[in-house]
Amino acid sequence: MTVVFFWAMHKTDFFHDKFGVKNIRNSEDEMMAALYLQVSIVSQALIFVTRSRSWSYVERPGLLLLTAFVIAQLVATLIAVYANWSFARIKGCGWGWAGVIWLYSVVFYVPLDFLKFFIRYVLSRKAWLNLIDNKIAFTTKKDYGKEEREAQWAVAQRTLHGLQPPDASGILDEKSSYRELSEIAEQAKRRAEMARLRELHTLKGHVESVVKLKGLDIETIQQHCTV
Repeated sequence: MTVVFFWAMHKTDFFHDKFGVKNIRNSEDEMMAALYLQVSIVSQALIFVTRSRSWSYVERPGLLLLTAFVIAQLVATLIAVYANWSFARIKGCGWGWAGVIWLYSVVFYVPLDFLKFFIRYVLSRKAWLNLIDNKIAFTTKKDYGKEEREAQWAVAQRTLHGLQPPDASGILDEKSSYRELSEIAEQAKRRAEMARLRELHTLKGHVESVVKLKGLDIETIQQHCTV
């Protein structure tokens, strides 16, 4: 953003033609003052972008932070407008340029939130995992996602037999973590093992297993055998 501003100020007459400000492309000291103000505004305004989780202009900053920003930018604006410091190669560019710089900074402040969301998405690894894991040959999941598929099967079986409540059907949506899927798969394995041992080592379990294999109704049998 600062590079674009400097290029437009130094190489073109855009600001002079569109806003009627004086042309300072031949005055390095005035360009230095204008560039100083623009960098001061955007660098400190970036604090409001980085401190917020969502849109920066929706989450209200603290009063102390806002006061510090206003005072600092008021001083920077006065320096850019009136200062004439040869040691710093700064010469006041006037209120016209100060107004243009503030307008430019406000307009280009809005896309910073979109840039923040994009960078956060990239740094969260979701972008790369989404790109890589869709290709089985390059997946980073253990056993090519075998445990995840087992977890999905376990949830489907629980839902089929009425063990999974209807409102929990979204447990395997995109927001579910891999750890949750692994825990579900592990629980399903333990339940299956317990059922197998129950059928092998208990009389009741063995009877229920035989009844299921024969296709009989155990409740009807119990009613006839009840004294």
